[in-house]
Amino acid sequence: MARLEKESERLLEEEGPEADGLQDIYDKLDALEPSTFEKRAGELLYGLGFDKVGMEKKTKDMSGGWRMRVALAQALFVRPTILLLDEPTNHLDLNSCVWLEDHLRTYEKILVITSHSQDFLNGVCSNIMVIKENKLAYWAGNYDQYVKTRTEQETNQVRNPHSQSLNPET
Repeated sequence: MARLEKESERLLEEEGPEADGLQDIYDKLDALEPSTFEKRAGELLYGLGFDKVGMEKKTKDMSGGWRMRVALAQALFVRPTILLLDEPTNHLDLNSCVWLEDHLRTYEKILVITSHSQDFLNGVCSNIMVIKENKLAYWAGNYDQYVKTRTEQETNQVRNPHSQSLNPET
């Protein structure tokens, strides 16, 4: 917030109230909803398995798994435009995994996940991207739909070897 407020002040001083980007900064400040910080942080931590005692603990006194949950909560709290998660369900118990899946299912911005949990990917993803042989392939649907479509296309390619691509978008 301090950084955004400082930037808005700079734009006002240098360019005036009609400055490009000023409205974007005001929108971002409004979206932060500072009056709800404590409530939002508590909801995130609770969803990730913290109880009241755990929330009051210092991070330095936590195990690596609990520190990872704190880092995940921090990333979710910020609501970045692009959220990259690498194996976010590692170190989470089943209840926390279910909560995270529900939370990410409605993430309104760009979410990029690397995960070995097919169930988690099915519950969260609406599009799958695969990098193979230095090429990015895009598949609509969840993980199971990706596997089904990819298998069908590979079968068709074996039947018709003149086919060039396994990617439905190319």
